[in-house]
Amino acid sequence: MREIDATGGAEGQGVRRDAPGLRAHPAAGEGSAGAVWVLRPDGGLERPDHPLFTGAWQVGRDRPTAAVIVDLSRVREITADGVRGLLRCARGLAEAGATLLLAGADEPVARLLRVALVDGTIRIHDTVEAAVAACGAAASRADAAARDGGRTAEPEVIRLRRETVDLRARLRSHPLIAQAQGVLRERYRLPDPQAAFTLLQRSSQTHNVKLRTLAAALLRTDRPDPDSPLWFPERAPEEAPALPFLPGVRPGEVNRGTVVKRVLSQALEVLGSDMGDLQLADPVSGLRMEQHHGFGREFLDFFAHVGEGETSCATAAARARPVMSDIATDRVFSDTAREVILATGSRTAHSIPMTGASHRVVGVFSVHVSQAGRSLTNAEAGILHQLATRAGLWLEWHERTVVLDALEDLHQRAQGWRGAGGRGPRSGSPAR
Repeated sequence: MREIDATGGAEGQGVRRDAPGLRAHPAAGEGSAGAVWVLRPDGGLERPDHPLFTGAWQVGRDRPTAAVIVDLSRVREITADGVRGLLRCARGLAEAGATLLLAGADEPVARLLRVALVDGTIRIHDTVEAAVAACGAAASRADAAARDGGRTAEPEVIRLRRETVDLRARLRSHPLIAQAQGVLRERYRLPDPQAAFTLLQRSSQTHNVKLRTLAAALLRTDRPDPDSPLWFPERAPEEAPALPFLPGVRPGEVNRGTVVKRVLSQALEVLGSDMGDLQLADPVSGLRMEQHHGFGREFLDFFAHVGEGETSCATAAARARPVMSDIATDRVFSDTAREVILATGSRTAHSIPMTGASHRVVGVFSVHVSQAGRSLTNAEAGILHQLATRAGLWLEWHERTVVLDALEDLHQRAQGWRGAGGRGPRSGSPAR
């Protein structure tokens, strides 16, 4: 991989190509936004730990105001794992205050990035020069803010923070569904991605399971015997755990959305709060926002997905025990995350993990209060513990039964499609 230093100055915009392996250094006359780096990988981006991502992250860590441009002109193939690496790299750079741009991709690669996977998450330019020019425009805005004596500094900070939040929001769309479509096409010899998507959608709707949940389950579950009509032939029915916080509802018939909504509602009632969220464990991104109350778009977009060690809820999930956090002082929060939470009026957060029968954490709910240092009473802690225990047992049961029912349905529908010679599922496609 070659590393190429480039300048983003307001005048004489251009790209200065230096020798491979040279460390970055600011170019004379460049804008206040810092150096613009160009990284040029060769061959394919086929894994999430490609050296490109390590190099880009090091630039962002050492130079938080830098812009990193990835020149894709020599990349002929990019896989779903490679796209996942780009997304994680962009997120890491954004949190450090740096920017990732893509440039120079040939049409097949560019089309894949724009339409199938990236979906606008990372800005893509036709050439490196165009990307450098875009960086120069950003530098000019920063220089103008500095020249006016700081009068526009605060709006600029707000704008940058919103851009970071918007980037995190777009990053939450991982290429799970695209990967699942590819697996289905290969496994059942489906004619095109749309056929695979149709099958996923029908099984998702039949069993009231979110499309993303079904796709994730497909990717992490061992493949079925191709000659067997059943994916899980030895699976025995399980009785749904009781849900005492939902009186009058049959636990085996209620959908997951109703359960998590009631869990959060009751948790808020216990503390008399009107701010809280519930996140479920996600095999790809850590914790994924599933239910919320009392927060605006900025908070929801920023915390739509939470990785390991980023917040109090991630800490609660990692430790499998409740965590109380002082928003203003707890070091677990980044500066941007702290600002986003404080802007909601929250000063203390109580994050409670939900654990299944296997002792695996399946999610976390957090209650926010406006009083700094607000601890739980013994009674409140006991009620929240019981609520988390009941919810965790049911959520893990849901994964083992309803989600697997949807996979079974998907398997049979796909076999029916294949048996119909690619003309679509036969009229006898299985229902729930």
